[in-house]
Amino acid sequence: MGSEQVFSGAVIGAQVPGTSRPEVLLEEPEGAEASVIWGLLEDSGYKVSWCPGPEGPPPSWCPLLSGHRCSLVESADVVVSALGFHDSSCRQVLEELGRLHPEAAVIVQTPPSQAVQWEPLLEGHLMLPMPLSARALLEDVEAALS
Repeated sequence: MGSEQVFSGAVIGAQVPGTSRPEVLLEEPEGAEASVIWGLLEDSGYKVSWCPGPEGPPPSWCPLLSGHRCSLVESADVVVSALGFHDSSCRQVLEELGRLHPEAAVIVQTPPSQAVQWEPLLEGHLMLPMPLSARALLEDVEAALS
């Protein structure tokens, strides 16, 4: 994943004092798109961190691409990846997630037409079809947590 950035926001939604919120790592190269998804997840009670991936804004060093574990993945309960398959470094991130973080619950956002082509990369992960719907995203995050 790219530069490790974590944005903090106001806690929105119901939270029971003394309990922690599940954390979702959002891998999304587009900041505007990430902001929309971030808001939806926070409004639904999740703590969210963001990584723009290897194609994100500099510095875009990704520990996974160097064979190292990622602290953002380690702290997340669920990873939602919207990096796509168009670039080999984005595909490598998905491969390395499975190799270096086999315990991670990963949801991959992808067009159904690409799911067949990249089936080996999707093995063991949940697939979130595009175009993205709020309902499908939240249902998949809940499924990954259970």
